[in-house]
Amino acid sequence: MPPASNTTDGVTEGSEVTDAEGPAADLPADPAAGTATGSAVADYRAPVWVRLWWTPLVLFAVVGLLAAGAGIRALIDRPPADSSVDVGFARDMSEHHSQAVQMAMVEFSHGGDAAIRSVAQDIALGQQREIGIMATWLSGWGRTETSAREPMAWMAGDSGATGDGRHSAHEGMGMGAGAEADAGSADTSVRMPGMASEAELARLAGASGRDLDIQFLTLMIRHHRGGIAMAQYAWLHADSDKVRTLARVMVGNQDREITQMQADLERLGAPRA
Repeated sequence: MPPASNTTDGVTEGSEVTDAEGPAADLPADPAAGTATGSAVADYRAPVWVRLWWTPLVLFAVVGLLAAGAGIRALIDRPPADSSVDVGFARDMSEHHSQAVQMAMVEFSHGGDAAIRSVAQDIALGQQREIGIMATWLSGWGRTETSAREPMAWMAGDSGATGDGRHSAHEGMGMGAGAEADAGSADTSVRMPGMASEAELARLAGASGRDLDIQFLTLMIRHHRGGIAMAQYAWLHADSDKVRTLARVMVGNQDREITQMQADLERLGAPRA
């Protein structure tokens, strides 16, 4: 009898297994070779000299696009000039707001009417928050919070109507000559529209009760009118979207607060401001 063969997994012991056996031996090394698709790819492959010529051209185009994008980004991120409406508004409105906070805290601490003290608190908190926003802008632009420039120089171009038919800050609020005169004080210590003089601040600090309430409302209404004129100009003329947006919000908030404070004056039996 012939000796039994030992098998493992169908492979006979002692038999040769080579890579050339079976159908796999007939397969080309390149899976695409020998097929219609592979032949087409081989036929239409660009010559080496074309590929070498296109490679640096493509790289040059990519570098050019990146450089152009960086240039555009630099223009977009360029901080506004020191003399711009954006910077001037942030500086001057911060100072304007600071006086409003000062007056509001006097009323909040010593006023006689609870509702008016609440209005004063809202004004102080809201305007202090806006001071913080504008200080952040100035820091991000690399600008100081104060300047040797003349206050309100950024509004020097206010000449009535704007180029797109909109009206200037003063006309937009319907402020006539009398209202504009009232928006400031004859005192030379007043730096911006609506701000109280040193003498007015001293009288406010020395008052209490109903007298303080009336003085506060009268001064703050005038102060708000001046602030609205400044904010409207920035709304119309600032370059930065965020500056225009905050200016627009200021106009709306202070206009509503004026309406409330006029009603409070009437409730106290005092003349409207």
